[in-house]
Amino acid sequence: MTTMWHRASALSLAALCLLISRPSAQESPTLSAMQDEMKRSMAELRMKGEAAPYYIAYEVLDRTMSDMSARLGAIVENPPRRSRTLRVEVRVGDYTFDSSRFVVQGFGGGGGGLTGETVLAPLDDDYDAMRREIWITTDTAYKRAITMFARKKAAFQNRTASDPIPDFSSEPAVETIVPGAWPRPDTTGSDNGDSGSVRLQADRNSVLARVQQPSAVFGAYPDIDLSEASIAQVHGTRYYLNSEGFKTVAPIHLASLAIFAESQADDGMPVRETYTAVERAVADLPAPADLVARARALAAGVSAARGAPIGEEFAGPVMIEGIGGAQFISETLVQMMQARRPPDTENPRMGQSTPSPFLNRTGLRVMADSFAASDTPSLTHFDGKPLVGSYTVDDEGMPAKDVRLVEKGRLATLLTNRVPQKYFLRSNGHGRSNTVLAGVFQLESAQAIPASDLKGKYIELLKAQDKDFGYIVRGVRPEGPGGAGPGIDAVVKVTLDGKETPVRGMRFGSVAAVAFRDLAEASKERTVYSYRAGATSAVSVIAPGLIFEELEILRIRDIMQKPPVVPSPLR
Repeated sequence: MTTMWHRASALSLAALCLLISRPSAQESPTLSAMQDEMKRSMAELRMKGEAAPYYIAYEVLDRTMSDMSARLGAIVENPPRRSRTLRVEVRVGDYTFDSSRFVVQGFGGGGGGLTGETVLAPLDDDYDAMRREIWITTDTAYKRAITMFARKKAAFQNRTASDPIPDFSSEPAVETIVPGAWPRPDTTGSDNGDSGSVRLQADRNSVLARVQQPSAVFGAYPDIDLSEASIAQVHGTRYYLNSEGFKTVAPIHLASLAIFAESQADDGMPVRETYTAVERAVADLPAPADLVARARALAAGVSAARGAPIGEEFAGPVMIEGIGGAQFISETLVQMMQARRPPDTENPRMGQSTPSPFLNRTGLRVMADSFAASDTPSLTHFDGKPLVGSYTVDDEGMPAKDVRLVEKGRLATLLTNRVPQKYFLRSNGHGRSNTVLAGVFQLESAQAIPASDLKGKYIELLKAQDKDFGYIVRGVRPEGPGGAGPGIDAVVKVTLDGKETPVRGMRFGSVAAVAFRDLAEASKERTVYSYRAGATSAVSVIAPGLIFEELEILRIRDIMQKPPVVPSPLR
C-alpha cells in the first residue's frame, strides 16, 4: 500500500502512524492561505444576533485533465487543461443539530442538503489571491448556513423525534500527507502549472495508440452504426482542511477508458456492447493489442445480436459469470452496503431517497451462510494488477479502514461517513464524493466451486425447479431509468441440454435485498471490475461468478426508433 504519514491530536496520537514530514507554508501557498483564513474565520466570523460557525471545511482540487476519443480511427482530442476549484462548507449549530442535511424546495439545497459553496479558484500559487477567494466564499457559505439553520429549526419545532440521530459525528483530528501529489510545487512555492500538461503530453502517444487502433477495427463492420474508443485522464492534488484540525494533502490519479459499439436490429431495437477500464495511469490500462482484440469481440457480438431473437421474460434461477458477476454486485450489493442517510426536508411530503435496506439488520442473515463481504481500501493489488479503488484517506480526512461487512452470511456493519445513521454513529473512513462509497469491495464464498463447474450446477438447479430454460448473463450495465434493475449487455438462453442461444432486449427486474439470502453457488475464480464514482474517486469490485436461486429478467419496453431512411454510407 502507498506509504502515508499521519499526525493526530494528542488524544489519538498513539493510534496513528508516525508523521514523517509536513509541508511548510513555503511549499504550498494554497495550503498556507487555507490555514490562515481558517484561523481568522473561526475567530471572527459572526453576524450580530446570529450563531458563529462551529465547523468550517475547505477543499481545493488542483487538477489537470485531458481526453481523447477516436471514431473509425479518426481522432478528436481536447488538450490538457488545468482547473482549481475551492469548496467551502460552513455549519452553524452543533454536532447534534446543525444547518446541514436540510433541503428547502426551490432553494437549491442539493441532494445531500450540505451547506456549502463551490467556486473556481486562482490557478497561480498566489497566497493573497487564494486567501481573498477563500474569504469571500466563506462569507457566502456562512450566510447561507444561517438561513438554512433558521428554516430547519422552524421546520422541526412542530416535529417530534423519539430517537434523534446527530447531524454530524465528532472524530479525533488527523493529518495525512500522501506522497505522489502531482503537479508538485517546487521548494520556492512557485508552480507555473505546466507540470501536469507535460505529464499528459508525455502520455499522448500511449493514449493515441489505445484509442486509434481499436476504434479503427469497427470500420470493417458495416452493420455497426456508432462506435468510439475514448480515454479521459485527471491528475493533480487535493488539499483539505477543517476547523477541527483535520488536514489532508493527497494525489489525484485516474485514467478511464471506454469502447462501445452500437447497431440497430431490423425491428428498431438498439443493440450495444461496451467495455470499460479505470486505472490510475494510462500505462496500467490494457495494451493496444489487447484493446484491438476486445474491439473485435465487441463488434462481432453486436453484429450477432442484431439477428438474435428477443428473450422471454423469466423468473427463477439465474447464472451470472465472469466480469458480469462483479458488474452485477457493483450495481446491487455494493449500493446496499453504503449507509446513506437521506437529508431532512422542509416539506415532509417531498420525495426522499431510499435508505439502505440493511440499516436495521445488524447481526441478522442477509446472505447465504457461506458468503462473506468486506471492503478493503488498503488492498492495492489483486492477481498482480493494481486496484484503482484503493485509497488511504477519505474526502473528510478520515483514514480509510478495512471493514468486514458480512461474516458467514450475517451483517456485521455498513460503510459509513461522518453523517451518523441509526446503529452506525461513527465514520469508518468511507466518505467520498460527498456521499458514502466503497473502495475495494470483495465478495467470496467458503464453499466456492471451480468456474468450469458452475454451468453444470446451474442446469441441475433448473431441473430441480422444473424450468425448461434459464439465462446466463455475461455483461451487466448500470441501472436503467425509472428505478428499473440493472441492464444486460450480454446474455444467452440455456436449455437443459446445455445449448446456448444469444438473445437481446433484456434487463433485470428490481433486485431486492432478500435475493442475496438465496445465493446458491459461487466460483472460486474472482474477477475485478472498477468504475469511476465521482470526479476524483473510483471503486473496485472483486467478485465471483454467481448462481441466484431467484431473479427476474424482463424485456426492455423502450420506445423503438425507426432505422435511418438512408443506410450508412459505409455499407
